[in-house]
Amino acid sequence: MNISWERIDSFVGNFSSPALLHYRQCPVCGSIRSRAVTELNNFQFYSDSAEVPKQVSLHQNQCLTCSAVYLNPCYSKHGFSVLFAEAGQSYGALLAHTHEQINWLSDYGLLNNGARVLDVGCYDGSFLSRLPDKVIKLGVDIDGPAIERGRQQYREKEIQFFLGDFETFSFSGPAPDTITMYHVLEHLPRPVEVLRKLHSIAETSTRLVIEIPILENGKTNDINGFFSIQHTTHFSRNSLRNCLAQAGWEIEQHYETLDYKAYRVLASPKLGTTLEPSLKCVQEDWVALNDSLAAWHSALGDVEKIIQKIPECNRFVIWGGGAHTEFLYQVTSLFHAHRQSEFVIVDSDPIKHGKTWRGIPIYDPFRIKALDWSSTNLLISSYASQETIFEAAVKLNVPATNITRLYKTIRRY
Repeated sequence: MNISWERIDSFVGNFSSPALLHYRQCPVCGSIRSRAVTELNNFQFYSDSAEVPKQVSLHQNQCLTCSAVYLNPCYSKHGFSVLFAEAGQSYGALLAHTHEQINWLSDYGLLNNGARVLDVGCYDGSFLSRLPDKVIKLGVDIDGPAIERGRQQYREKEIQFFLGDFETFSFSGPAPDTITMYHVLEHLPRPVEVLRKLHSIAETSTRLVIEIPILENGKTNDINGFFSIQHTTHFSRNSLRNCLAQAGWEIEQHYETLDYKAYRVLASPKLGTTLEPSLKCVQEDWVALNDSLAAWHSALGDVEKIIQKIPECNRFVIWGGGAHTEFLYQVTSLFHAHRQSEFVIVDSDPIKHGKTWRGIPIYDPFRIKALDWSSTNLLISSYASQETIFEAAVKLNVPATNITRLYKTIRRY
């Protein structure tokens, strides 16, 4: 069994490149007044790299004018492509959620015969491919290879793709009847500008459907917390409404999904809807933010208690080479209290195999099948995939008593 065990290498120092980040005003109201909320220093994005800097310090801020919460400095376009190049299997929506979204659109009369549906952030068109045949399917994304795959895979669905940045893409043909944005807006550094672009191609009858996670529903037991590293703006109900208003959209309906705690709005174009945030809204967002932070710190405490109950051992297998492992390094004692222990990482994503994270090698999980577990513990470094990984580890002859799970329940939002 050729496995190279290594002790943790903290990679002390900031290897960030200014090109990966840029400072910005509040993405909702444009104010430059803000306060710091959280900070993670030298956060490493996936595997080690000697050529391209992949550590940046993440600062979450709250606007002191409208109370919106956002990442600042924010990823540049180059930074997002570099830092998230290995995100791999971290993305994706459950099919059950997609079916619910489509049924909701149908119930609101947004998928009528001949309706033109534009999906913003369509990726390869998989969502569009599941819409009824009677609607005209349009999709825009900045990912050229994904669009090309979609053109080949869903050729019979007659999807019309537009390639380009969401702020500037060229759109041809009649205005869309329905525009959908499912878990896209929170990733964008300039959400108001994107919504203005969509307003420019809409008619008064066009309806915009946006779904995002919101601060009010952000209480989770996951150590990643609500402030996902993939999100650049962390919306509340109020800040989403203000963001839409800045771009000329007015919310007609709002809905909270039942099983995965997302927030969905139906909006229509309306000029002159720019809002000044009221004192009540500002105060509501401060409460929501503090409640979310309190829940996160409570989750950190619960996970830390589990980590400290792990029997002392010489070797650890960490199953998971993604952001969750970096959070374990950033906010728990695991790697710091066990600096004399030896580690390996396993991950089912082939893009990570043969690489290292903070000096620790990453392998295919199959490589652990013949390990001696007498002084080795396996820790599952994942939130949503915790139970799936546990079952896979048992099939690879890992004793269940040697497996540590960090979460008693999983809550999707």
